[in-house]
Amino acid sequence: MENSNSHKLHDKPPSCAEDRPRCGRPPEMEECVRRERILEAACKVLQKHGYHSASMDKVAECSGMSKRTLYKMFPSKLELFRILIRERLFDVKPQVAPEAATPEEELSSLLVDLARTILRPDRISLIRAIITESSESEDVREIIAALEAGGEDNALEAWLQAYCRQQGYPCSNVHFWGKMLFGMTVGDFLFQTLGCATKSLTCAAIQHQTGMAVRIFLTGLRSLHHTD
Repeated sequence: MENSNSHKLHDKPPSCAEDRPRCGRPPEMEECVRRERILEAACKVLQKHGYHSASMDKVAECSGMSKRTLYKMFPSKLELFRILIRERLFDVKPQVAPEAATPEEELSSLLVDLARTILRPDRISLIRAIITESSESEDVREIIAALEAGGEDNALEAWLQAYCRQQGYPCSNVHFWGKMLFGMTVGDFLFQTLGCATKSLTCAAIQHQTGMAVRIFLTGLRSLHHTD
């Protein structure tokens, strides 16, 4: 197995520069702080009003920013919500646990971390809002389609690519395998959560199901290539 560090993601969102005192006037709000406040306001507006009724005026009011500031950072409503959906739902960067020592442990820890991130209440609320809007709004459907086709970073597929290369397996089906494994684990947890399952998922249940799914998946993958 390749050095497990090659499968671990260390990318973190850039932090704001430290505020520096300015003589004669209070320090201005850092650009990344303004940007995050606007995105948070856009998320609230989308959940409350839906995409069709959302407007830059409502986002400006919710964020406490002027429309001029909004348009300076986001040229249109479509672009604002495209960035919101991409960053809050698609740019997910789960981590492999440092203590993971085997392929099974690495992959399980990656999927568990991914599940914990996606199942956060704020993300679930955003997913509900998008699902509601996707049948009514062509813009929302186009945003999702464009992001899916754009090849956003996918930690699960990256891990599978590295694993297949190390094992000498062809990588042509990695996208399909990734979707299959996601559906067996995170996708199922998401479906249960969105379906308002009477019994909430526990960390222990997520870890147990993920561990079983990973063992079944990797055993099947090895068997598939050893019989070819």
